[in-house]
Amino acid sequence: MVARTRDLILEEALRLFSEKGIKETTIRDIARAVGITEGAIYRHFESKDQIVYELFEKYSSQLYESIEKVLKKARTREEQFKKVVITFLDFAFKKPDAFRYLNIFHYLRSREVKKFKHIPFLLLKELIVGMHAEGVLKTEPEYALAVVTGTLERVFLYKSMGIIKGRKSKVKERTAQLLWRSLVECSQS
Repeated sequence: MVARTRDLILEEALRLFSEKGIKETTIRDIARAVGITEGAIYRHFESKDQIVYELFEKYSSQLYESIEKVLKKARTREEQFKKVVITFLDFAFKKPDAFRYLNIFHYLRSREVKKFKHIPFLLLKELIVGMHAEGVLKTEPEYALAVVTGTLERVFLYKSMGIIKGRKSKVKERTAQLLWRSLVECSQS
């Protein structure tokens, strides 16, 4: 029962953080959502920050491991790039609260991200820097990273809002193709 309560606290905290924000969500809000007292939360977690960090570690690691697997399996830079894009969007579509939360954490606590071991962005950065070093990518890696991460966030948002239509599998493939073409085939120094 203790483990189940702890998991429920994390689930509800994730939902609230992704909907309201980290700062705006209180321990009282989480306790109310779970149906327990604030004191009961402190039997499982030392602080709200412990919940915040544990959630980031959990979902950041999950996405990191998924990206790591596709990078190892893919044979070409193009295949790696497209599969990484698809993996990011697959995670976003399957775990929308977690994806929103990871983005919120990055925005609000960007200095703290360095404390964590498995940061998906670092794998993406490594891939793009490698593509640039090999001459596959002609534009500066920093701009390519901004274009890719911004596009992934917006595609997720627009699909969630119904602005982008179609099956999620097609959206993922189309996004990967468009990003590849815009960064590699159309890039200039």
